[in-house]
Amino acid sequence: MDARIRKSVAISLGLPALGVLVVLPLLANTQIHLFGMPLLFVWIFLMFPLTSLCLWLAWRIDEPHYRETPSQPSGENR
Repeated sequence: MDARIRKSVAISLGLPALGVLVVLPLLANTQIHLFGMPLLFVWIFLMFPLTSLCLWLAWRIDEPHYRETPSQPSGENR
């Protein structure tokens, strides 16, 4: 596996996993409230768009890999 693919996998899987598995236990016992909600719930709701952002970044890193392979025109397989 080359460095670009490893970087893509680390961003797409590693960062969201760290955001959930490491940060959630740290926020579980806090008494801080944002917008009337516990900080834990705010973080969980923020992880949805952050995970999507991580997946988009991973795709942008790995996209040139898919562009290098030539694609067949759709009419040739008939």
